[in-house]
Amino acid sequence: MGHESKVSVRAHRTTPAQGRRRLSPSASEWFLRLATIFVYAFLYLPIAIVVIMSFHPQVYLTFPLPGYSLRWYEELLQDELMIRATLNSLWLGGLTALLSAVIGTPCALGLVRLDFPGKRLLNTFVFAPMIIPQIITGISLLILLNSIHIPRGYPYLIIGHVLLTLPYVVVTVSSQLYGFPRELEEAALSMGANELETFFEVTLPLIAPSIFAGMLFAFTVSFQEFVATQMWATPSTYTLPIRIFARIRDALTPEVNVVGVLTIAVSFVAVAIVQILSRRGKRGKRYGI
Repeated sequence: MGHESKVSVRAHRTTPAQGRRRLSPSASEWFLRLATIFVYAFLYLPIAIVVIMSFHPQVYLTFPLPGYSLRWYEELLQDELMIRATLNSLWLGGLTALLSAVIGTPCALGLVRLDFPGKRLLNTFVFAPMIIPQIITGISLLILLNSIHIPRGYPYLIIGHVLLTLPYVVVTVSSQLYGFPRELEEAALSMGANELETFFEVTLPLIAPSIFAGMLFAFTVSFQEFVATQMWATPSTYTLPIRIFARIRDALTPEVNVVGVLTIAVSFVAVAIVQILSRRGKRGKRYGI
């Protein structure tokens, strides 16, 4: 009996060489790694080139660079048109994010928790801007608002950007509401709070991270929107993407690369904040901030 147990243990033992052979990656794993590296290089190499070219010391772009300079960053600080367009984009993006959250949060609550006639139709209507090409949305809204004599400019931009970014807030908030612990609301109601007090004291603080994440998505989409925005804007309300396109059409200088670096930085900061909120929620396994 003892001899048989020793033989069985010896048979199940593996030498270090055998372990290394088993842990060594196969050909398919190597192919997957190379494919992943290629995809990341394809996505981020152009961004790296834009960042490098923003330090070009001359007007005409050449590679390799003859040197490095902050000349075009200084030029951007003195460019009134670019600064005005950047402020327009920041102001429009912030207002769009706020309005999308105010409208999208009750919409998400209704779509998740209520059952009423026409719910599917309303759901399709809310998510339609994510499916319909932006140029079609831009033309349609332009015809509609022009027919009721609304002046072009900020009214078009605010309404249009809220229309384009609203689905992102609804999706983000709805994803958290589907797993929301309803017993917390029931406990508040049983202790004497009415529905409005329960919403502001219990529900809203707990879904605040998803609302904030949806606002960041809305701000990013609004800040980078170009196709439909060029149909709604006037020269005094040009946003940063429109001004970048006009500058590229007239003369391509490294200043455009500087603006691209700033735009990329804003996008990365927004995505990083969303990732931090998401990881914090998963690590804590709880709702709320």
